[in-house]
Amino acid sequence: MNARRFTLLLLAVLCAATAAACDSTPQPTASTSSPTLTNRPSSPVHITLVSPTNNSVVHGNKVHVVVSISGGVITQQVSTHISPTVGHVHLYFNNQLVYMSYTLQEDIPVQPGLEYTMYAEFVAQDHLPFNPRDVTPSIFFTVAPS
Repeated sequence: MNARRFTLLLLAVLCAATAAACDSTPQPTASTSSPTLTNRPSSPVHITLVSPTNNSVVHGNKVHVVVSISGGVITQQVSTHISPTVGHVHLYFNNQLVYMSYTLQEDIPVQPGLEYTMYAEFVAQDHLPFNPRDVTPSIFFTVAPS
């Protein structure tokens, strides 16, 4: 199996594990707590969704997503040795995990004519949330044809 195929397979497995481990309720808030989070560490990191902005109109078939974090760093390394200031970004469209990012910018495919809600979460190196969760407020945007 080549390295790219292995990476994609690993990402798919991690997505499935994260979806199963995370609370499936809509938009978590900083005060959300669930039984799966009781033994999770807290984090001083704060994540912000920079682009797109709330109620914006995006043109084309991709949206350029930009997030920023303060108080921590993003890493590509997956580990069970958790640091409260090192982690990954999870991006949710319409309350569904669509992307696990090791960067702060990414182009995500969208469909013209649809409306989306989106939020991002800073998670630990094991792809599980901190307690309390570090989640941006939800934003809404519409996709217009290019």
